[in-house]
Amino acid sequence: MSLIETHQAEIEAIVARYASKRSAVLPLLYLAQDTYGYLTDDAIREVAAILELPATDVFEVVGFYTLFYNRPVGTWVLQVCDDVPCCYCGAEELIAALKQTLGIREDETTPDGMFTLQRVKCLAACDRAPVLQANLDYVYDVTPDRVQALLNDLRSRAAEARKRGVSGRFAEDYEFTRDGRLVQIERFAPYRPREFVIEPPAAPATPPPSVAPEADAGLDRPDTRKASPL
Repeated sequence: MSLIETHQAEIEAIVARYASKRSAVLPLLYLAQDTYGYLTDDAIREVAAILELPATDVFEVVGFYTLFYNRPVGTWVLQVCDDVPCCYCGAEELIAALKQTLGIREDETTPDGMFTLQRVKCLAACDRAPVLQANLDYVYDVTPDRVQALLNDLRSRAAEARKRGVSGRFAEDYEFTRDGRLVQIERFAPYRPREFVIEPPAAPATPPPSVAPEADAGLDRPDTRKASPL
């Protein structure tokens, strides 16, 4: 069945939000992607027909935005931030752990179709690094030792993920508790600063050699000043 047959009321509601039908292209593409799993050529042409746009225009939109997928992806698309703050906090180690555990490389999908792994830039959650998104659900403070718990949780919610789709229209936020459990949190919860353990610097093995005040002031050097010609 076509998109208009299965989602006519939702499509009409989306189009009604805009003064021009063409402005609904992004939400309709997300709807199509969540319906079909990814944007096939036929799905893109279908959206173009609904909005009375040239198909080329809609293909260009899909090619521009990285959150539109024109090839099959997993039930869960894992996007790991590798920008500077996340790298400092272990993003590369996290990516390596995911690759090893899933048995895939970046931009690949597991044979069972459950996970696709991607490397992305800043996810705007630097204070909770390392951060990843699972179908745009934010998961904060993810470390390599928490990878298996994360994947187990996502597998347990696979049916829910298939129903919601990969476009993140219903995204939520998650974090790990101190005992390693993954729990959902309020998306716009008040900011909570991270706890850091600050240790004093270790004392040097041998104290630096002392410098005599006279030497430091240059009084032990010969006077090389010359009289002013004036």
